[in-house]
Amino acid sequence: MSEKIPELLGIMRDEIRCYHDLLECEQRKTALLAGGHVEELMTCNKIEEESVVRLQELETKRLHICEKLCEELQIPREEFTLARLADHFDSPHELDESAVLLRNVIQSVQVVGAHNRDLIEKPLRYAEGMLTIFSNAAGPYQPNGTFKTEASVHPTFSQNA
Repeated sequence: MSEKIPELLGIMRDEIRCYHDLLECEQRKTALLAGGHVEELMTCNKIEEESVVRLQELETKRLHICEKLCEELQIPREEFTLARLADHFDSPHELDESAVLLRNVIQSVQVVGAHNRDLIEKPLRYAEGMLTIFSNAAGPYQPNGTFKTEASVHPTFSQNA
C-alpha cells in the first residue's frame, strides 16, 4: 500500500470537517438572514471566507497527492478516480466511506447555500420593484418638488373616424 493513501485519507477527513464547519456557518447564516441580523451576518461571512480559503488549500494538497498516486500506480490522470484507487488499496471501504461523506456534506452545503441565495435575492428583487414604482411615481415632478412644464400636445383627430 502506498504511503500516500493514508495522507490522502487525512486530507479528505480535514476537508469533511471543514465542509461541516462551512455547513454550520451556512445554517447559521440562514437564521441570521431570516432575522435581519446584519452585523452577525458580516461575522459569519468572514468565517465562511476563511473556510473557503482552507478548503482551497486542502484541495490543492489533495490534487498533488492524487497526481503522485497516478504516477506511482501507473494510472493515467484522466482515468483516475477514487473508486479506481480503491482497487489498489488494502481496505477500500475506508476510502469509499470518505468519498461518500465528502460528497454528501458538499451537497448539503450547496442546498443550504442555494436557500440562502434565495433569501438574499427575494428582498433585493422586492426593493428593485419598489424603487421602480417610486421612480415612476415621481412622473411630473422635478427634483425640487415643483411641477415639470410639459410641452403642450395638441390632440389630432382622424377625419376617417
